[in-house]
Order: sequence, then structure tokens, then C-alpha cells
Amino acid sequence: MMGRKQQERRSPSPTLPLPPEVRQVAGNGDRCDNIGLWLDRFLTVNPQNWEITQDAKHRRRLMQLTNKQEWQRQVREQLNALQKRYEAMLKWYEQRGFAVKLIQAKPVWRFVVGLGAAHVLETSITLHRIFGFPIIPGSALKGATRAYTQLVEGKTEDDPELIAIFGTTEQAGSVIFLDAIPLEVPKFQLDIMNPHYPNYYSTKGQNPPADWDSPRPVFFLTVGETPYRFAIAARSEQDNRLLELVEEWLKGALRELGIGAKTSADYGYWNVQ
Repeated sequence: MMGRKQQERRSPSPTLPLPPEVRQVAGNGDRCDNIGLWLDRFLTVNPQNWEITQDAKHRRRLMQLTNKQEWQRQVREQLNALQKRYEAMLKWYEQRGFAVKLIQAKPVWRFVVGLGAAHVLETSITLHRIFGFPIIPGSALKGATRAYTQLVEGKTEDDPELIAIFGTTEQAGSVIFLDAIPLEVPKFQLDIMNPHYPNYYSTKGQNPPADWDSPRPVFFLTVGETPYRFAIAARSEQDNRLLELVEEWLKGALRELGIGAKTSADYGYWNVQ
């Protein structure tokens, strides 16, 4: 029988699933700093059957990259550029009569937004489309804040304040929820889910759970204790009172309901500063 070392010597080197011309420029992807490209385009595959390698599924190269000081130095410059754009956007709002409030918060432990989005690796994470940093979409913050008003504050859907703030299908709300961005280089942390009955889940219940099923680990990325900036804006100074309400509700949602996936397992809760 062929030993493992012999198999490794004979097996072809992993490659990137890119056109040959692009692969000549990209190489093995080590020069790329954008995490989004690493997750979407630079997953290594076996050139014989084009199956994703275990190395890619376990995000080994990605975690090795983010732990390098050189990567952290380079992306710090990109993060500064993103923050400058964010500040310019806030200034633009203020110059046009919008009232703006800022919140700074840090995860108590870890968080992940967009875990269930379609992805070749089964699990995903929401990243900035240009810079590749993990962000929290304003739509997620708006949804969490609205949930807080109903679950904690006891508001109803026909409450006049809620209608004015969040809007309806016919009318836009008076408060804008902006994407939240990191204030420091994100601390990526690898996590794992371990479904014990993969056949049961993959067949949508057609096969019953059984003790002889083998657990099938599913890896996913999270963001550790990285401070973030949150921003909300009112469309006019007249809506400033509503903006103050939303500020308190958003803080409550961050502290008590959590943001993103797996909040029942203590992900997504924040210390608001």
C-alpha cells in the first residue's frame, strides 16, 4: 500500500480556481490583503477534481495571513482610508442639515454577521465590498433596534413614533442607520459548529437522527474584541428628539439582544462606551 507521505508527494499541488491568465498575476494569493478576495476567490482546490481543499475549508491560510504583523501593518493603512471616507460621509450629512449621533462599542466576546449567507464554504461573514473589513450593515442595526422596541420597550407596530422612525412601505423613516465599521484592525477568530446528525440535516429530516452518525465540523469566521463605530442620522434637526430615542434603543439592542448570528450562544453582545 502507498504510504501517506508517498500519496502527498504524488498528489498535485493545490491551485486557485481562476483563469490561467489571472492566476499568473495573482500567484498563490499571498500578496492579497483583502479578506473578501481570500474567501471568495482565493480558496485552494485540487486541480484534478476541483474540490475545495481541507486547508481552505479550515481557513488555515487565511488565519495565518491575519496573524502576520506585515498584514496588520498594510491593512491598517486601508482601514485609515475607510475611516476617512466614513468621516467625510458624516460631515456631508451634517452640512446638509442632518443631525448625527455616534456610538462606540466593543464586543463582549465575538460576533458574526452574515453567517447564513450563501457561500461555497457553507458559512459566510459580511465584509466591506471594497476594503474587505467585517462590517455591520445598517439594515441589521435597524432590524435589531426595531426588535428591541417591541420586545423590550413594548411598542406596537402601529405606534406613531415607530412609524415615524422606521417608516412604512409607502414612506421612508426619519432616521438613517449607517453601516458600523471597525476602529482597529479586526481580530479574526476561527470558530466551529459540530452538527452530530449531518445526514438528518442534509436530507431535511428524511433520515432520522442516529447514534451512528459521525459529527461533521463546520468552520466559520468570527470577529473578536474589536471596537466599532456606529452612526445614526436624522433627516432634519426637527427629528432630533426621535434620534435621541433611537440612540438609546440601539444601545439597548447592542447590550441586551445582540447583533448577528448565534446570539443564543453569547455571540453578538456589546459593551457600549
